[in-house]
Amino acid sequence: MKKLIFVTGASSGIGRALSIKFANSGWKVLASARRLDLLKKLTKESENLNTITPIKMDISNRKTVSSQINKTIKKYGIPDIVILNAGTNNPNSKYIFSLEETEQIFKINFFGTLNCLHALLPFLKKKNNSQVIFMSSVAGYRGLPYAAAYCSSKSAITTFAESIYNQCKNLGIAIRVINPGFVKTPLTDKNKFKMPMIIPVEKAADIMYKKIIFSKKFEINCPWLFCFIMKILRLLPNSLYLSLTQLLIKRL
Repeated sequence: MKKLIFVTGASSGIGRALSIKFANSGWKVLASARRLDLLKKLTKESENLNTITPIKMDISNRKTVSSQINKTIKKYGIPDIVILNAGTNNPNSKYIFSLEETEQIFKINFFGTLNCLHALLPFLKKKNNSQVIFMSSVAGYRGLPYAAAYCSSKSAITTFAESIYNQCKNLGIAIRVINPGFVKTPLTDKNKFKMPMIIPVEKAADIMYKKIIFSKKFEINCPWLFCFIMKILRLLPNSLYLSLTQLLIKRL
């Protein structure tokens, strides 16, 4: 029997590339997103026919998520791996912050992710050796100018994953986090600044796939050098880091 993986936000970007990578590697992929038309196109791009199943689902709607996940698992079984990838951003704003925008980003990036986890946990508890992988970001390491909503939503995801790690481990559920740097996707295409060490989404998916399958580390990074630099910034004293971001504001 083929291994089963459930991916949210599979219609574009990293979610789409990972869905294709897993399908081409012999996995059965349950690919969910709001845009069914894009999911149907995705199903035609795998090398193995009938390995990607499209599932229309808006993760910000708790009732829809619960109903759709219940129906999906009843029909296809409990996933071996869940990648909670769906997310959004609205970069380039020069406001200090927008309350409405922040609420919307958290509604999808954080609470939308938790809606999925809430619906999946009762099933995953019944299956030994499953994985739940959260798509976070190195943007969650520290606050970045003009990205308060996005950075804080990703920081919340990572902290949440750390908080539930051991409780889930005791139930046979491995909790992991992907913290990518810049990857070329429709989301990063919105950025109007030069993105250092950006890599193609296909390359990112290859790296992530290998680390998901062949490693058990809590955190997955790519590209490694950029992520390493961001880790160093996380260790800087506040006075030095905030002085650096002041210089960054002048360049943006």
